[in-house]
Amino acid sequence: MTGMKLYLLLLSLFSSSFLFSQVRFSSDFESGSMGEVKLIDSVWIKTSPMDSMLTLSYEVYSRFDPLNPIDTSLEPSSRWYYFRITGVKGKQLFINIRNSEVVRPFYSYDNTHFTRFDLSENVNKGAINKIFTRDTVYISYFIPYTCTHLATKLSDWSKNKFVKEEQIGKSQQGRDIWMMTITDWSVNDQFKKKVWIHGRTHPSETPSSWHLEFFVDKLLDGSKHSNAILANTIFYIVPFNNPDGVYGGFSRSTSTGVNIEINWDKPDSLTMPEVLVLKNKISELTKDRSFDLLLNMHSQIANNITYWVHTAESTSDEMFRKQLLLSHLTINNNPYFCAADLSFSNLAPKYAEGWMWNKAGNNCVAITFETPYTFYKNQGNDQWVSLDNLKDLASNSLIAVSDFLEISSPTRVLADIKVKNNKKWEKIEDNSVIYFGNDCMTTNLNLKGLKVKANVNFLEPGVYNIFSWSPGISSKNSVEGTNCWKEIGTVFVTQKGKYSWKGYSEQINGIADKILFVK
Repeated sequence: MTGMKLYLLLLSLFSSSFLFSQVRFSSDFESGSMGEVKLIDSVWIKTSPMDSMLTLSYEVYSRFDPLNPIDTSLEPSSRWYYFRITGVKGKQLFINIRNSEVVRPFYSYDNTHFTRFDLSENVNKGAINKIFTRDTVYISYFIPYTCTHLATKLSDWSKNKFVKEEQIGKSQQGRDIWMMTITDWSVNDQFKKKVWIHGRTHPSETPSSWHLEFFVDKLLDGSKHSNAILANTIFYIVPFNNPDGVYGGFSRSTSTGVNIEINWDKPDSLTMPEVLVLKNKISELTKDRSFDLLLNMHSQIANNITYWVHTAESTSDEMFRKQLLLSHLTINNNPYFCAADLSFSNLAPKYAEGWMWNKAGNNCVAITFETPYTFYKNQGNDQWVSLDNLKDLASNSLIAVSDFLEISSPTRVLADIKVKNNKKWEKIEDNSVIYFGNDCMTTNLNLKGLKVKANVNFLEPGVYNIFSWSPGISSKNSVEGTNCWKEIGTVFVTQKGKYSWKGYSEQINGIADKILFVK
């Protein structure tokens, strides 16, 4: 009897050890990243009179980036993790992820379709508790966006008649840095607006890549609005500024540990090749005429979208107003973004925006746009960041950019509001309010019935909702109901051609700036 007990005990221990030995952690794949793994505990839990389940507890340490050899005071980041576990089917795993901060990360059984852990599986930050139903699972900080995925998208986009791709340089490790030029090539470039967008400076910031992908998809969707944008704009888009960091699964650095986001003011000997590539290309493209807009696409751990608006003290009153105009156009009719989310900072030459300011001054609005990884705090914890709402956000971003550049289409027409009696109106051109163009007109709200109008050279037949831009004070805090498109009526256009809208000062709240017709 004693021998039988000893035999059963040894069998139990052997079986437990064998089952545990089948569980393997690895990150030996593209964008994979993981540090040390420690087994904390393993125990059999009786789940029924005839059955038991092996429960395993691990601590997984996310990997730190290499030490930064240029900015030596910076602590290396360990935000990103993306690893594979095999041998997990039917086992309960408790995984405590150290060194990183995200809550509700993602998992996938096929490394293609990713699902966010639900609240019951990730009650506390970094602590995962789940019984996996398949033998292999991938766990990641956010849905990965790899070099291979980008190569597939570049191949798809290159088939579009509006897209031209070129390799503009090489990374430290010799990977290609690609740029797309997107425009309607049948239209002369002379009067087109010019927009530069670059992304993925920080490899962990995959939501920004999904946002940018959906932005490009929307730009190329063949709609009347998108085609009008392309007829009036040239987009220069560099999806990955840091392909080595993306491929190697780093958090905020290149493979050598350098954070190239703050590498723009260094001497050439300390400037990373990725930054030199962008500097050289931008200089080439702006030799005759500046960009109108430069967007630096990022993602942040804070639970909100934001633009990093540079203060007037570090730029100019005009630049501050223009940044706020773009910001509020992006906020307009956007359920994920509000004015309270905006961030403000002094412009510094170590950033791309500071370098661009020194080149172009007020001629180019250069600004960083951040998406979150987790949730949009203004929607509560139920509205978590997903590919679906990043797609919605991309559509909103494209509309904001086209409105900012004052580009009209058959379905979205912008026009200036003209006043009839100039003596009762005052011109504002001192950047004190957030208006379009170079100035706007204002009058005393007590003066009722002052006539205003807006002439549109071309409108297709149809029903249009009409909005007027409601400028507010140019400051960090917007007054509610200002700096937005306010609906003022509806018109039915029966005949194709010129159209003249006529209204009164009280309809536009006493400020004559822009009017918008949305079909």
